[in-house]
Amino acid sequence: MARRVSARESVQRRAASAGAREMGATVSGPRGKEWVMSERRAPDGTAGREGAPPRWNSIYYDEWVTREGLELIRGYKVDDVYTVPLRWWSRMGGDAVHIQLDGTGDMNNAYVCEIPPGKALEPQRHLFEELVYVLAGRGATSVWHEGRRKNTFEWQTGSLFALPINAWYQHFNVSGAEPVRVIAVTTAPIMMNLIRNDDFIFDNPARFPRRYDSQEDYFSPTYKTEVFTGWDLPTDIIFTNFVWDINAVPFHRSSRGSGTQGASFEVGEGVLGSHTLVLPGGTFTNIHRHGPGAHVLWLNGEGYSLMWPDGGEKIQAFWRPGTVLVPPSWWWHQHAIVSSEPAQYLALKLSSKRYKVNRLSEGTMRSTRNGGSMLLFEDFSPELLKEVTGLFAEECAKRGTPIQMEPISGV
Repeated sequence: MARRVSARESVQRRAASAGAREMGATVSGPRGKEWVMSERRAPDGTAGREGAPPRWNSIYYDEWVTREGLELIRGYKVDDVYTVPLRWWSRMGGDAVHIQLDGTGDMNNAYVCEIPPGKALEPQRHLFEELVYVLAGRGATSVWHEGRRKNTFEWQTGSLFALPINAWYQHFNVSGAEPVRVIAVTTAPIMMNLIRNDDFIFDNPARFPRRYDSQEDYFSPTYKTEVFTGWDLPTDIIFTNFVWDINAVPFHRSSRGSGTQGASFEVGEGVLGSHTLVLPGGTFTNIHRHGPGAHVLWLNGEGYSLMWPDGGEKIQAFWRPGTVLVPPSWWWHQHAIVSSEPAQYLALKLSSKRYKVNRLSEGTMRSTRNGGSMLLFEDFSPELLKEVTGLFAEECAKRGTPIQMEPISGV
């Protein structure tokens, strides 16, 4: 049985292997000379070092977060986005924290931002996609192009919407008593790391009229559905630009596990997609894997996710309401619900059903028998079945949770 290691231990191992090269303020040169690592910035925000050797392994997005004065959270998960500490973000005009977990592969990120009661954030536009979920509060957002009419729509806790790429927008808190807290997933890292120019990203007049052209009904909560047949079960996909409440749409049966139901959203004609699943208490899901960047936000329930690469050690990441985790790309993983009540998560992820940035997520709801990347219960090896069911039974017993997995041998 592979030894399970904590997320903290795994991160510490990688940090140790990186060595002091990322830590020091000076670097030893020929004949004992030390170059002072002073830094100058070009007008576009890129870095150069006077009197220093070339700088290697620069990640523009990371440097941008530092220049913005924000914390960047790493690792496999964030314990609670409802309470995670925030810092003032002058660009946005509110408190925020940026999140780039290991499983993103530097392709996308998340951030949490808060709007004080009765206040508004600063107007923004940027050349990357953004998908927003409202964690708490009530508010409104205005979206516009210069010289065109503004579209303003209201939202609440549980709303989901996409911001049109490179359109101006501004968020408002309509409550005079309670703050608003949102989480957003964006494609900022890949765009910034490719372009490496702040003005091009944040001050670009380019428009994308085929995606957004100031339509009056663009943010209507109406939607249409299309049947997606690329998985083991035909699935209704909801196409919209704004979801008033992710729990107020029809749910469908999911092939992820017995009794599991959910809804899939294609929001804003972008490469960012979303789905929500409700999983019965005392159960666990099929084992599956997919590409990078799937931010799994747990809304209800208690449990853990077991994650591992082929032939590697297993990491057991516990979660509760407010936890966000991102399984690393192409790692096997399963979600186990150890509470008696059902659990629900919302996935905010890279690669929508319609627009892919890679092919690694095409088979995540299709069994390996059908050429996909989901392992059905009956296809678990005896050793794997014994390991995952033993761990699951142990965690449920600690909480007095009845196990609802009779169809699986040995549970």
